[in-house]
Amino acid sequence: MNLRQLEAFQAVMQSGSMSSAAKLLCVTPSAVSKIITHTELQLGFKLFTRHQGALVPTPEARVLFEESASVHRQLDHLRQIARNLGRPDAGRVRLAAIPAITHELLPFVLQRHASLYPRVEVEVRTVNQDQMSGLLLSRTVDFCLGHYSHVHPQVVSELLISAPTYLVTTRDIWQRFSRNPHQTQDGFFSKVPLISLVGEDPIRPVVDGLAQRMGLQSGQSLFQVQTSRLAVQLVRRGMGWTVVDFLTAHQLDAQHMVAVELPDCPHIPLYAYHAQPHPPGQLAKRMLDMLPGLLHEIRSTATHAAFADPV
Repeated sequence: MNLRQLEAFQAVMQSGSMSSAAKLLCVTPSAVSKIITHTELQLGFKLFTRHQGALVPTPEARVLFEESASVHRQLDHLRQIARNLGRPDAGRVRLAAIPAITHELLPFVLQRHASLYPRVEVEVRTVNQDQMSGLLLSRTVDFCLGHYSHVHPQVVSELLISAPTYLVTTRDIWQRFSRNPHQTQDGFFSKVPLISLVGEDPIRPVVDGLAQRMGLQSGQSLFQVQTSRLAVQLVRRGMGWTVVDFLTAHQLDAQHMVAVELPDCPHIPLYAYHAQPHPPGQLAKRMLDMLPGLLHEIRSTATHAAFADPV
């Protein structure tokens, strides 16, 4: 089957009639009928029969339809790429990111991108780090965002920024500490419940290292949760303190919470990934080129009311 035959066959299978398929393909019903007849002659079996006036796919047609569906999707994807190449100010960018980046960074990115390129559609997927190589190599997305340098040999990791971590607590707890000039920061917070992290969150080693420095034992945390977002919500309710990256810190409720930079703790990197065999196209690269400047812009807003100087 050539591509024209495949298009006609898929259109008839999806629409259920020659006339409806003709409308999808912008041709006449007789043209579709001729293509299907010629295809049946080449294949050596019938694709459709008529029963009480209705067009019915044969069992062979159903098998062929399932097997050719992926080819049809790839053809649609090829058309999309061709449209993007021909229309530099319109098209679609597809990206994937881990949950923390999706929630804390992408609203800024999408707002800025939409103001600059209003005709470009953006598709966002929220995934785990280990799902990214499959999405990139299958061309399901143009690029991904995460916190670790990717280990897959065909995935390129590009460092966008490396930024400090922050101790986060309520204003009430921070003021209690600030009123005691003889108390060290580590000494004070070693007596306040820690909300620590479990799993593969890149903040976890920072939290564990800080807890060890304070003399806290493993498992001494009041709560151990999987995401910084949940940890922050528990902190907001006055249940202790935690450590977050700079993106999360800049989204805090400044009326109730305080973020204090931890200069002695490791910085957290942010990477962009793309498949080595399939570099990002013009539209995706334009979005990627925005990211370093936007990230440094967000980081530079440390005068935000939620931020306090370490003591």
